[in-house]
Amino acid sequence: MSRSDAREPSVEVARHAPVLRFDAREPFLPRALGYVIHEADGMSASADHSVALNGAAKAIEFAIWWDWDIQHLYELEHVWVYVDGDNAVVRVEASAHGTSGEMWRDHRQLPVEHGRIVLYSEPGKHAFAADPALLRTNLAITTYCCRDAAGAGEILVPGFLDDQLGDLTHYDRHLARRYMRGLAFKPAFRFDTAFDLRDVPAMPWQDLRASIPGRMRAELARLRREAKGVKAVLLDSGDTLIDEASQVFTADGVVLCANPVPGGDRLVAELKRRGYLVALVADGRVQSFENVHRALGFWDLFDARAISEQLGLSKPDPLMFEAAAAAMGLTAEDYGGCVMVGNNLARDIAGANRLGMRSVWINWGDNYPKTPACDDEIPEFEVRLPHEILDVLDRIEGEVPPE
Repeated sequence: MSRSDAREPSVEVARHAPVLRFDAREPFLPRALGYVIHEADGMSASADHSVALNGAAKAIEFAIWWDWDIQHLYELEHVWVYVDGDNAVVRVEASAHGTSGEMWRDHRQLPVEHGRIVLYSEPGKHAFAADPALLRTNLAITTYCCRDAAGAGEILVPGFLDDQLGDLTHYDRHLARRYMRGLAFKPAFRFDTAFDLRDVPAMPWQDLRASIPGRMRAELARLRREAKGVKAVLLDSGDTLIDEASQVFTADGVVLCANPVPGGDRLVAELKRRGYLVALVADGRVQSFENVHRALGFWDLFDARAISEQLGLSKPDPLMFEAAAAAMGLTAEDYGGCVMVGNNLARDIAGANRLGMRSVWINWGDNYPKTPACDDEIPEFEVRLPHEILDVLDRIEGEVPPE
């Protein structure tokens, strides 16, 4: 038997809400608390955990919500406090990386200080321990997660939320990843920050669970509102990434192979390494691009592709650019943060300019006119080699005034 239907936290919930100690550099603190009171053995309401009283009168289950850990949006950790008939703590269990176990200090002492349960939270990742020394044993792994691998998990959607969060886009994941990377840190492993869970809103677990999709969407909406600088890079292929003069065709006109423009074979990977969304926006046949790009190692790196053969139209038709943006989760409001790079003034540059996108003309090859025929064909930036595009992106990012 369990109880979690009371609208207000009971006295016992408030009494036994733990105090958590966080790393001095921890960027994320709890935002909400869900609870269930178990009066008989059974399964946890909020985790894959068996609640066994073993002589205790009841167990108070605390589901602790953070909006973020350092590697993904969505974070839920747990503490189970077992009390006797006098409401005294007899045992504490807590979660760590999908598992759970009993919390003891040296000599089987409960983690209680001044009458309050006190647990230590792993920097960035929030797994619990009764003694900070246990967390320091994972110093190298934790530091890697908090610094080099920050944002690696993007957005975590547990199975019970699939039907409510199944429409998340590439741009949502991009925003989450960049936000966490921006908060990457080296843990101090000094647990100076004491956080009292009585200070966050407490509610029955089912209410917290129902609120999670809205909480996640609110965070993503906040990131979208605050997003500045480059949101996505759209790339042409011929004489932008590959040298059209080197193309070898099959009898039916499919490009079999080609050489890259110097540095063109490495550009997409470098853009991805820097955290950009990248789309292919190109006129031609799908098989041609797949043959060449796969051989050069970047076919699978694109977040989206808008290819004329698939869409039944060609640049500068706005639908080519709009289709690529939409596939990444971008809307017309985001076009000012999209950067189109191409070698054709009439197709690439004019198409981007007419939609309010930033335009970069790569002046490579002699297959197309090099003088704009109208104002729409005037590029905002001009480069000669792919690696120079990175400098342009830095300039655009530098336009954003500091906070």
